[in-house]
Amino acid sequence: MIKNLLIKNFAIIDELSIGFDPGLTVITGETGSGKSIIIDALSVAAGKKTNKMMIKSGSQNCVVDLDYNNSSYRRIINKNGRSKSYVDETPLAAISLHKEFATKIDFHGQHDQQLILKKENHIDYLDSYCKHQKKVDKIIEIYENLVRSKNKLNELKENLSIYKEKKELLNFQLNEIELADVNIKEEINLMNEYKKLNHHEDILSFINQSKLKISHHEGIITDLNNIILKLKQLKKYDSSLSKLEQSIDSVIVQLQDVDLEMEDRLSNDEFDQERLTFIEQRISSLESLKRKYGGSIESVVDYRESIRNELEEISSFVNSDKELKENIKKLEKAYGDIALQLSAKREKISGILSSLIEDSLKELNMSGANFEIKITRKVKSDGSISIIDESVQGFPKGIDQVEFFLSANPGEPLKPMASIASGGEMSRIMLAIKTVFQDQNPVSTLIFDEIDTGISGETAKKVSQHLKKLSNHKQVICITHLPQIAKQADRHLHISKHVKNAKTVVNAEYLEGANSNNVIDNLFIGKKMIA
Repeated sequence: MIKNLLIKNFAIIDELSIGFDPGLTVITGETGSGKSIIIDALSVAAGKKTNKMMIKSGSQNCVVDLDYNNSSYRRIINKNGRSKSYVDETPLAAISLHKEFATKIDFHGQHDQQLILKKENHIDYLDSYCKHQKKVDKIIEIYENLVRSKNKLNELKENLSIYKEKKELLNFQLNEIELADVNIKEEINLMNEYKKLNHHEDILSFINQSKLKISHHEGIITDLNNIILKLKQLKKYDSSLSKLEQSIDSVIVQLQDVDLEMEDRLSNDEFDQERLTFIEQRISSLESLKRKYGGSIESVVDYRESIRNELEEISSFVNSDKELKENIKKLEKAYGDIALQLSAKREKISGILSSLIEDSLKELNMSGANFEIKITRKVKSDGSISIIDESVQGFPKGIDQVEFFLSANPGEPLKPMASIASGGEMSRIMLAIKTVFQDQNPVSTLIFDEIDTGISGETAKKVSQHLKKLSNHKQVICITHLPQIAKQADRHLHISKHVKNAKTVVNAEYLEGANSNNVIDNLFIGKKMIA
């Protein structure tokens, strides 16, 4: 229960501290006096989004402090629009604050009426009364998985023909590369051998000419032998020439070894035309592969590995297709089981809830109203998720489509509520629903800002009695411009404003006795105080 609200530098308010009690509290005041600002401040304390426009002009920040069940919930809004939240001085994220107050305070305004006018929200009201939200959450999860799996399966099917053609091409390329049996070192060896064979005649011709120069009777060895003979003659004059003689003799021995090696090469090195032809063809084959697959043998080898990986992916795609189909069957079975359970509960409860809301509407001066919750199912469209012999389409929350139907006056047929309900009727419908749900709703405080829109006279009296009835179980805070509602209040909070020293000052005071009656009497004589 709300016990106190402290507001500083919020909108046009400098500072206000307002206490609240159990029961029904009504808020009255002139148009623009600041009644709705009080509700805005309450909603900010409960986690509503903030912006810098909430800060009073000339202030650096604003503060809203809510005493709820002896706990302090404080929000500070800075001039950049960002806020900080605290619970008993402990920081708390705004989103956590909002979630916490979802089960503490229920704000009713124009937004709620807009929600109930959308038929896609009607199933949520029914499910709330059915008390099977865990199953609803579960079927939503299954549905989302099912949709993802079906989309993926469709994607696979669309790509299967593409994958088939690609697989054929990849297999051809892989077979071509593997038959070539390429490796990085081979190309270097082949090129070296090709150069040798391609210049075989030049090499042997040069070796032969060199051999003649070395070992011919007019060659190098003959000349060196003649030098040694001359040195032998001269060393009797100079013994140091012996060393030179030995060096030249050593060179002759080496040249003789070279001569033998050349002889062996000339005798045994035969030209292999077949080998040269093979090498030329092999090099040509490798060059062809290089042109196709990257420009180098390294690229060809890398591409071979990438082909193998891609073929594995394609194979896994086919396996994924099978796995997806099996998973879809399991998900459809799980979806169908829960969908039928939810549907059975909705069918059972919808009549009960319809009757309760209808009875509540009659208490709100809609005695001739008929209210019905209609549950329908949609015939499957192509590609939908369906169960029950493939004839019913599935939706995130099951196979049911729920819509509220209303006949506001006797003799009129039931029609979709959203298409016929007036503003005053919508206010009463929302109040009727909140009354029916009061035992299930965990919130302890209900706040109404526009509950009396479009009503007057006897209807206003009935609505006031209904609010009073609600306040026996919940703390009810209501902005009103109707005297019928104001008269039912346990406490009457009046908001006013005046100008002091060229500044707007907002006052909030509880009225009692004659003061309260005077304000209520002003409502009776036509001074409407619109929230």
